[in-house]
Amino acid sequence: MIESISDELLKPDMQAVISRTHLGHDLHSFMLPVLEAISNGMHGIEARFKGRAAENGEIEIHFIHPADPLKFRVTITDNGVGLTDENYKSFRTPFSGYKLKENGRGFGRFIAFKVYSSILYQSRYRFFSLEKSRSFKFDIANDNEITFTDNEPDFDGPGLQVEYRQPLTNWHDLIRDLRPDHVADEIGSHFLPYFLYKWLPTITIQFDDLPPQDITERFKNVFVESDSGQIECEIDGEKEKLEYSITRIPKTRAFSSHCLLLSAADRIVGKPRDLTNKLGQPFFVDEKGEKYIVIAVVRGPAFETRLNDSRTGINIPPKSIENIVSAISDVIEKTEVSQIERIKDEQSNDLGEALRENPILRLGLRGRTVSEYVATKPNNWSAEEFVSDLAIERFRASEDLSKAISLAAGDPDNYSEKLSEIVGKIDAAKKEALAEYVIHRKNIIELLEAARKFKSDGKREPEDVIHELVFRRFSDSVNTEYFSHNLWLVDDALAFLPYVSSDRTLHGGRRKSGDKVADLIFFEDSMILGDNDGTTITIIEFKKPSRDDYKFGSEKSDPVLQVINTLEQATVGGGITKTDGSHIAFTGVIRRFAFIIADHTQSMVNVLRKHDFKNDWNPKIFFRFRDHEEIYIQAIGYETLIENAKKRNQAFFSVLLGE
Repeated sequence: MIESISDELLKPDMQAVISRTHLGHDLHSFMLPVLEAISNGMHGIEARFKGRAAENGEIEIHFIHPADPLKFRVTITDNGVGLTDENYKSFRTPFSGYKLKENGRGFGRFIAFKVYSSILYQSRYRFFSLEKSRSFKFDIANDNEITFTDNEPDFDGPGLQVEYRQPLTNWHDLIRDLRPDHVADEIGSHFLPYFLYKWLPTITIQFDDLPPQDITERFKNVFVESDSGQIECEIDGEKEKLEYSITRIPKTRAFSSHCLLLSAADRIVGKPRDLTNKLGQPFFVDEKGEKYIVIAVVRGPAFETRLNDSRTGINIPPKSIENIVSAISDVIEKTEVSQIERIKDEQSNDLGEALRENPILRLGLRGRTVSEYVATKPNNWSAEEFVSDLAIERFRASEDLSKAISLAAGDPDNYSEKLSEIVGKIDAAKKEALAEYVIHRKNIIELLEAARKFKSDGKREPEDVIHELVFRRFSDSVNTEYFSHNLWLVDDALAFLPYVSSDRTLHGGRRKSGDKVADLIFFEDSMILGDNDGTTITIIEFKKPSRDDYKFGSEKSDPVLQVINTLEQATVGGGITKTDGSHIAFTGVIRRFAFIIADHTQSMVNVLRKHDFKNDWNPKIFFRFRDHEEIYIQAIGYETLIENAKKRNQAFFSVLLGE
């Protein structure tokens, strides 16, 4: 007979769980323990007062010695039911089911140990007709995490007070800069959903002996729902219905641009998604000339089930986030018709001016009016983006020239006859424009071929000559128009990335010791700003034709190390300053690419081989994805660069130049 044996699960190792929990280093992250205590306080208030919670509930937040990190402490006191036996049992249970029923995670109280090393709890609660109290120190670093004290709560009636003390040293600088208004904005924005469609107790904050601020009163007439409804979005292959609430508020320091906020457990989770690119402007101006922004809060069951345990993020695929952003932007455009019309009018006027200077670009309109064409394009496009788009459109035949050429090339027996037929269908104006463009590309390829050969003195041209041919050095796309560069030599797609910088420092000033300056650096933000951004950084490094003195592991002679270090510095630097003085932030970099344009001499091949590059799918192109740095690198020789450029343009050369 087999003896029955039973056992029990061990409790979670919370120190290990916390160590694996990532927390940013900003005001929102610092405030997370306070925000968690406020949320728990609201649950306690609702349990005590039910339908009169908003009327009778009070939460007081007191910052003591805010300018002195060594003495700093903060208390959060509520007048809810307190730590009753049931609540205390839930407190002692990590990831408790009691909290899950309230869309919580039962982990929030532990996140405080990412900010503070000492936490005290004091509570009064009613047990039938008796009033009882609990006071204890909470410390997960001790074997006995809860140590009771004899302290009596210093407030009357049922309620709970949490006191955070001894902040960790990495937060000291932030504490020295704490400001009441910044804290108030952080609390108000975090609980924005409560202002829009739920209730709030009276929440006050106080710094030392300064007069307290009533946050509820401050924001209740600001965060007012102006529109609401539902959108549908596919998440992980399932159609999900999401609810949205929209509010219009004055533009402020804390709320400076249109944004989308994701809500779970009725609190804002993660960073705002900037809607500027979709709506065309960071803010709108009303009929009184006052600036305002539109905030959309989106929520739904799909968010609750994907909320991480620390409630710092929602696990949703970036593509789904992008779809939500697009759907909400469409909703806002319908409610802000006059503002969108104003943007489109301004775009049409700017494009009209550009077309007066370049009338041949009108061919790209394909019979549409300027307004009709502009209506189909993004709201944030400037005249330069429209010109670039029309420049491509005008080089296409009226019946899709590219497709016709492809079909013709697929029938070798009748190739010449079909090409002649295609050319005959192109009207004179378009044929002239297309020929102008094709001849330009052909001449550039010939110049590139010449630049890599010996000069009359038997020496090679420096790589700067080729660099200048592809994109003017010491400049960027702010001051370099579409027809002034030849990025298509490397890859046609590069010509349409939002920002290109050529041979410039990240800070925009003179080169200083330690600066890594890329020959070309490209920035593309394919998603709205935020913690799930799809930011891409690409760099190109040119080397002198036929150079053969490369050395593995040498900072000066190893081009692979050079591009890796440059990409790392760009990522750590967090952004780049344009020639006009404006700044682009590299937020949430998730893709990094590099091209090394250099002839595959023996020393170059040796370096590439030692870096574990492969060329098995094309012997002329070496490649490697470096897992540790998450960088994809391609090494292409000048011969291959020219050969590929010719191939991409051969159809046009054949049609218009008879080659």
